[in-house]
Amino acid sequence: MPALVLDAPSLTMPRQWAQQSQLLERQHDRLEALLADLIERHAIPDQGRSPRQLELDQGDCERLLRQLGLHLRLEERWLSRLHSFCGGHRSSHRQASTLAADGWAVGQGLRAARLPWLMDLQEWFHQHRHGADAIAYRRAEAQASARP
Repeated sequence: MPALVLDAPSLTMPRQWAQQSQLLERQHDRLEALLADLIERHAIPDQGRSPRQLELDQGDCERLLRQLGLHLRLEERWLSRLHSFCGGHRSSHRQASTLAADGWAVGQGLRAARLPWLMDLQEWFHQHRHGADAIAYRRAEAQASARP
């Protein structure tokens, strides 16, 4: 699978919620795809992977951590501007950051520990995307529509 790229760099970031939400949803899709790919790859025993593949697995896990962190910060920034980022949502983001960091602290050196960690992240991400994010995005849409 190619490296996760959240979006090609551009000279300007979208300023309107309609475009911002589209970018965030594309990021969601890519993060979900990378998580699914990593889970599939980590379900294969170490003996079934070449040294290069094992190295790529680790690198893609590190990339996942960076991209997840960037996505969460961007989402927080944009939702906050529309007064649609509540304390519970913020707490959920902290929970994900902690889950990601703590799991990686173990999984970085122990590949066998990564599969449960990746599955926990996938479960959190799915619930969050279809729960807190969905609610916040609807609020943001309403706020954006109400602005002149």
